[in-house]
Amino acid sequence: MTRRDLPAPVGPAAPAPGQGDTPTARSLAARNAAYEAMDLGDFPRAMTHAVSALDLARGTGDAPLQAKAHVTIALVLAGVHDDEGAQEHLDQAIALATQAGDARGVALATVNAAHIDLERGRYREAAELLHGLLNTPSAAGLGIDDPVAGTELRQVFHMNYVKAASTALRGRGGSHADAPLRRALEVSAAHLTALHAGELPLASPRHLPDVLDALTGYAAFTGDWARVRALADERIEVALHTGTEHAIGRAFMDRAALAAGREAWTAAIDDAVRAARHFEAAGQKLDVLNARQLVADSLAQQSRFQEAFGVQREITERSADLHRAYARQGAQLRLIEQQAQAAELRAEAFAEAALRDPLTGIPNRIAALRFLEALHNSGRGGVVAMFDVDHFKRVNDTYGHAAGDEVLQRAAATVQEAVRGSDHFARMGGEEFLLAFPDLSAAQARQVCERIQWDLGALSWPEIAPDLQLTISVGLADLGAETDPRLTLRRADAALYDAKRSGRNRIVLASG
Repeated sequence: MTRRDLPAPVGPAAPAPGQGDTPTARSLAARNAAYEAMDLGDFPRAMTHAVSALDLARGTGDAPLQAKAHVTIALVLAGVHDDEGAQEHLDQAIALATQAGDARGVALATVNAAHIDLERGRYREAAELLHGLLNTPSAAGLGIDDPVAGTELRQVFHMNYVKAASTALRGRGGSHADAPLRRALEVSAAHLTALHAGELPLASPRHLPDVLDALTGYAAFTGDWARVRALADERIEVALHTGTEHAIGRAFMDRAALAAGREAWTAAIDDAVRAARHFEAAGQKLDVLNARQLVADSLAQQSRFQEAFGVQREITERSADLHRAYARQGAQLRLIEQQAQAAELRAEAFAEAALRDPLTGIPNRIAALRFLEALHNSGRGGVVAMFDVDHFKRVNDTYGHAAGDEVLQRAAATVQEAVRGSDHFARMGGEEFLLAFPDLSAAQARQVCERIQWDLGALSWPEIAPDLQLTISVGLADLGAETDPRLTLRRADAALYDAKRSGRNRIVLASG
C-alpha cells in the first residue's frame, strides 16, 4: 500500500482557500513532501520534511495540526520498521487531538496505529484497536469529512476493520466473546460491498485494490472460496492495469498466502515467484525475502527439500545484503533515534531464519560451515562427525515421503537432546547431518556417537511401521587448529562412506 496518512491512504488536506504562504500552509506542504518521499522510498528526505512539518505546526499553536504532523513522523518510522518510535509519535498525536477535542484527529491516529499492526500481521490487535475506537466519543471523528479528502477516513476504517477482524476471527467458531467484533464486521463488510458494487462512491480510485483485499479476507472468513478466488483475481487485474510494481507484487503475494492457507502449494509457489519478481522491480527487498520464504516453505511442504534448501540459501545471502542496506539507511537518517538498531535487528532476524532447516528446525548447511569456520579461527580443536540415516530411500519408497519427514524430524530431535549446548548439530541436506564437538577427543566423540546410535535404534515407529529400526553410519575426523575446516569435512565425509561400504550402522574414524 502507498504510505500516506492512512493505510489505504488519505493524503493530507490541502491548504484552505485564503491561507496562502502561512505557517499552516507550509506545514501541510511539508507533510505532502514527506508522503511523496515515502512513496519513493526516500526515508531520510521524508523524515526531514516530516520534522519540518512538526516544527511549523508547533509555531502555529494548532494542536490538531501538530497531531497530524506526529502521525506523519510515525509513518516514516514505521516505514523503516521502528515500530516503537512510531508508537511514541502516535501516542503524542492522540494526546494532542484529545486535548483539543479533535475527534477526527484521534480517529486518524488510531486508524494508522491499526495499520501498523496489520502490516506486521497483528490482526487481533488491529481489530481490537479499531473496535475500541467505535466505543469512544472519538468514533464521531469517522463521520467528520475532510474538506478535501471527504469520506476517505471513514472508508479506510471499514477497509482496515474488515481486513483485521476477518483474519483474526477466521476459524474461531461462534465464540460469545467475539460477538461484538462479528456484528461490527458485518456492518463494515456491507459498506465495502456497496463500494465495490458502485452503490457508494469511492473517495479515491486508488482505494479499489484495498477494498478488494479486505473483501477477499471477508470471503475467506465466511468460507466462500469461489468468491475468494474471484476477488483475488480481480485485485490482480486491477493492479496490473493501474498499480505500481509494488502493488502488483502485494496482490500476487496475498493470493499466494491464500493458496498456502488452503495447502495449494503449487499455486502458492507460482504466485509467490511472480510477487518476488514485481517486488524486485519495485526495489522492495524485504518483500522479496518474504515472497522467497513463502516459496521455500511451500517447496518444503511438497517434500522438494533440495529446491527449498537452494531458495533458503539464496535468502541467507540476500539477507546479508539487506542488513548492510539497513545499516546504511540508519546512518543516513540520523534524525531517527534508534533506527539503525531497529533495522539491524530486523535484518539479523531474517539472517537467523535463513540459517535454519525448515523441516527439522535445526541449523542448516550454511550455519554449519560458519560454525566450523569460527571454531577453526578460534584456535580450538575438536571433532567433526558426519552421519546419515541408513537406507533412508527405502523408508521414503516403502512408507511415503510424509513418513520420511517424520523420521528425520524425530531423529533430529533425539540427537539434539543427546548433545551438549556447546556442540553444533546441523542438517547438511537430505538424510545427511553434521555434529561438531569442540574440545573433545576422537575417543570422546565416538562415545557420544555410540550413545546417539543406541538412542535412535531404541525409537519405536508404531504409526509408520512396527518393524522399522533406525540406524546411522558415522564418519569422524579431527578438527585441528591448523586444519582447514573444508578438508576436515571431506575427511569426515570419506569416513562416512567407508562406514557405509563396510556394512552400515557403524562408526569410522578418518585415517591420517
